[in-house]
Amino acid sequence: MKTRITTVLLFTAMISFGQPTKSIDWETIKNNDKLPKQEVSWLHDNLTSDEFEEVIGLVSALSRPAAAQMLASHLYLDGSYTRSSIKPYLDSLIVRPPDGDAGTIRVAYLVSKLRKELIDIGKSNKFYTAEFSGALIKVPEFKDSNINKKIELSFDYQPALVILDILSEPDATYQDILQKLDLHQFDQLIKHHNQSFYPTPLNKERLVTCLEIATSTKPIDQLYKYMNPDGLLYFTDVKTNLLQYKQQVKALSENEQSIFKYINASIAPLLPSDARFSRKVSFFFIDGADGWASDDVTAIDLNYYKDDYLKLLPLLAHETYHSGQNAVAINDPTKREENIQFFAEVMDYVFREGTASYIAPPSIKTNLEKDIAIKKGIQLLEEIHSNTIVNYDAEKAQQLANEGIAGAGPFYWLGAEMSRVIVIALGKEKLASIIPFGGITFFKTYIAAVEKSNKNENMFDEPLIEYIQKLK
Repeated sequence: MKTRITTVLLFTAMISFGQPTKSIDWETIKNNDKLPKQEVSWLHDNLTSDEFEEVIGLVSALSRPAAAQMLASHLYLDGSYTRSSIKPYLDSLIVRPPDGDAGTIRVAYLVSKLRKELIDIGKSNKFYTAEFSGALIKVPEFKDSNINKKIELSFDYQPALVILDILSEPDATYQDILQKLDLHQFDQLIKHHNQSFYPTPLNKERLVTCLEIATSTKPIDQLYKYMNPDGLLYFTDVKTNLLQYKQQVKALSENEQSIFKYINASIAPLLPSDARFSRKVSFFFIDGADGWASDDVTAIDLNYYKDDYLKLLPLLAHETYHSGQNAVAINDPTKREENIQFFAEVMDYVFREGTASYIAPPSIKTNLEKDIAIKKGIQLLEEIHSNTIVNYDAEKAQQLANEGIAGAGPFYWLGAEMSRVIVIALGKEKLASIIPFGGITFFKTYIAAVEKSNKNENMFDEPLIEYIQKLK
């Protein structure tokens, strides 16, 4: 039953205090010993009347307050339990709340407090756009002379449209969702998001179930979506802002030709002049990464950007450049020992993400933040060298590599700085010419660039430099 609050609270059966429905002011509530005073005080001080009405209605829709214990399982399902902001709430949510009015207030307090914390964190996150602003697409300036006509680009809207279609209807069934996700693009999404550096790997069951809950009108699911507005792999956010996301996809479609030209002109100068490829960029909505690539699928997750096109368009260039790297790459037939191959693959990752980040950084950082990330990347790479080549500890090496990669980590910025040094010392054409040859060639070219440069010192320690120079 719905409650209403103006200057007073009109309580019905959900908080009746054993009396017929009547007006109750906050002082009466605070003085009621049956209600937790701390929770009542917080709700009074932090929620508007409409917000209080909403959360009390959601909690009261449960069969009893103790049903809210199920919220913890949702946090584990979608991986939200790994967030430091959520962990302190897990134990509280699992503990059975009191029955009756006290339990309703207790649950309302917990879910509202967590919701407000998550919203505040989202708004302060540099890597995530929390709200739509109503901005229009304005494509950055570019030189037509830089365009390589042998590079053909297109957008694949199908994954995004499938998600929007699923979320447009209430109470979608598991089987219907499973059928709609039966596409190659979603297979590649699962393949990419199942890698070891994801703390909660994605699988088809998690993907389908999170979408199912996002469409659900069940009281427990509605309460969870209120509590965790970016939960369910961000599908809660997409469901909440469904109209704006549909408008976003439409805007991209209407401006795609000018966007293609901008991307082409941005990436072509750092690819060999004879580069030829045709690539789609697929649009998704999902948690875990703002952009990613797996085999023949290059993807952007639009929920990270909403209508912040000043961030979205450079990311499109970044991810499309990976397609160019793949198109010109020369297969390395060298057979190496396991530890050496692991280190070579880390070098290749620094090369791939670093050159792409030189063209289009994955985020906006101050010079100090860049320096910190670069130094951390150096430290991680040298530690990986120690744990692969000096003494092989596969588990430790993988942990270090994950730290360098995850979340557009330090390896992106280290590789971008190496690219900058190569361009300054040897020219943009030199960097473009080595793109087909991978990470080892990239590192050796960086060492050569430092030797020629009077302005830059080698960032790596001597044992690592010596090893790179002799590596094949």
